[in-house]
This record gives sequence, structure tokens and C-alpha cells, in this order.
Amino acid sequence: MTLSLEKGRLSDDRFIVTAELIPPRSWNPQPLVEQAVRYRGNVDAVDLSDNLLAIARMSPVVGAFFVRQVGVEPIVQINLRDRNRMGIQSDLMGLAAMGVKNITILGGYPAKVGTEPEAKEVYDLQTMELVSRVRRFVDEGRLFDGTLMEEKPIFTIGTVENIAGKPIKELIDRLEAKAEGGTDFVRTQLVFDMDLIGEWMEEARRRGLHKRITIMASILPLRDAAHVDTALRIPGIVIPDAFKKRLVQSESQEEGLSLAAELIGKLRQIEGIKGIHIRPIGGAENSVNKVVQLAGLKDARAAEIGA
Repeated sequence: MTLSLEKGRLSDDRFIVTAELIPPRSWNPQPLVEQAVRYRGNVDAVDLSDNLLAIARMSPVVGAFFVRQVGVEPIVQINLRDRNRMGIQSDLMGLAAMGVKNITILGGYPAKVGTEPEAKEVYDLQTMELVSRVRRFVDEGRLFDGTLMEEKPIFTIGTVENIAGKPIKELIDRLEAKAEGGTDFVRTQLVFDMDLIGEWMEEARRRGLHKRITIMASILPLRDAAHVDTALRIPGIVIPDAFKKRLVQSESQEEGLSLAAELIGKLRQIEGIKGIHIRPIGGAENSVNKVVQLAGLKDARAAEIGA
């Protein structure tokens, strides 16, 4: 199963494009709505981050309500750092009531990397445990304590996977466990190293995981060399030196966009990768549409819908 959209389920051969939408550090939803409108027509859905980088922001559940009002499909992140199982169930029921159909479960960056390093982390459940509980929530319509709801909700369940830092076998063992637990789609951490993602996908294909779940690769459009240094502070990110060198040597202000478009082209050639997730971390929101266009993805979407 892949992402669920209001206009119908995506076909098996559709290359999916999503972008991260970062809620504001304010109660005012206007900036969020305006950004969603700018993305509309360029991406299939937006992923509303949940207190990204351990920084308090508007609830992604509330954000999803406003995003849907302007005709953009939301994917709502639920991080384990900030909620216990009761809070998670409340959010799930609220999302189902609003008609949101896609969620992403993730652990969340440690509190120490954010603006409130003394914040108490919850982690009431582990990621794979929550995936299994949400799978039952969807398939059987049961709350975590076994209570049967009047009607089953409709959700596709996503997770996030690291492709670096451990032997490939261990990383794919974890991916396989999530697939068996009920994950429908997965986005990788940010991809820059094609050899790394190539090895990861080779093992995933060997186990047939690319046929069981929808695998999407995440990218970050880089603005300049300084942006590389900022991105490298994010846990789990690996950026080859060649990227920074090319940005330093280039006279074009859009070299980072060209790099991102080239990455997308290469990723589309890897068997088993069904889509791309663009993460405009560090103030790169305005780059999303440009990258989609440079990579030829907008033209492909227009052709699919007969525009």
C-alpha cells in the first residue's frame, strides 16, 4: 500500500513527490497555509513535521486541518519523544475525524539538540511497538487497550529510516521488522551518498522489501557551502566533501538546486525507490518548487493528469 490521497490511491508506477512543511513557532497558521498553497500542484502531499529538531512549534494535527482547507493532502508526523500512548491515541482519533489519511511515526531528535535541552523526553513506546499498535488501530478499529471503536479509521502508516551508521544488514533488519509490523511506506534520512543508498537498496531488494512497502528517498536542497555545515549538525546526516567543494567553486546561486535535481535523477534510476521526499531544512522552503521543476517532476505530473 502507498499513500492514500483524496483523488484516489496512487498507481504502482507513479513516482511520488512529497515535501516537508514545517509548522510555525507561532499560533498564527497563515504562514503554514501560504506555504502549502505554494506547494500545491508541485507535490502529491506535504509532511507536517512534529516539533522539528526538538523545537516547539504549532501542532501538526492542527496544521493538518488548515492545510486540508486549501486542498493540500497532509501527512502528519507523530513523534515518540513528546507523547505517551494516551496522547498518541487522542491525536489519531482527531486526525481520523478530520479525514487525514496518512501519518508518519518517528522517534524524534533528542531534546538536547533543540531550544529546550532540559525538556523531559517521553518515549512511552518504541517505534516498532507503536507501528504494530497503530496497525491494529487501523485494521481492527481497536484502541491500544483493546476497546473497539464504532468504525475503523483509514490510515497509511509511514516511518523514517537511517541508511548510515550501522552495517547494512542491521539497518535492513530494522526496515524488515517495521514492514512486518505494519509499515506501509518509509522515507529514508537525507540522501547525498549514492553508493550508500545503492547498498541499502540492494539489500532491501534482496529481501523483497521494495515490493512490500513504498520506499521514498529524502533530499535536502542545499543553498550554499554554509548550509552544508548546518545540515551536518543534524544527527545521522552524511554529506560527501564533493558537494561542499562544488558549491564553493560554483558562481551560480542555484548550484544547490542543480545538485538536488541531479540527485533526484539518479535516485529515480534505482530499482525499488518509488518516490522522493524534499526536506527544506534551514530556510530552504522556496527551493522545493524549483527543484521539482528542474528535475522534470512537475511536467510528469501534468502529463499524468492530462493537464
